Amino acid sequence: MTRVTLPSVAYIATQVRFALTSSPVFSRTDTITDSERFYHSLLELFEDPDEKQEVDDLVVWWNRHIFPSFAPAQRPLLKNSALARIREKRAGLKERAVSGDNFPPTE
Repeated sequence: MTRVTLPSVAYIATQVRFALTSSPVFSRTDTITDSERFYHSLLELFEDPDEKQEVDDLVVWWNRHIFPSFAPAQRPLLKNSALARIREKRAGLKERAVSGDNFPPTE
């Protein structure tokens, strides 16, 4: 994760709410805490147009506190990283598909 999402905030709130109860087991269908309903009601609140400014402020607050050093700019891709090798292989597969060469690559 590089930023919080509204579902992650709702999940955290649901977990905190459960931790503050006397219920011994976390379950989405628990009749005491009704965690599933609580979670979905938070998502509905987050999607309410009348709450947009407050929700946007909440997300900014969470991102500042949870990911304070994350820079939104994309980090440079290291040449020999796993991601670089995967992308190189994917590019080769796409190139062969375009050229009609369906034989597996020889390595």
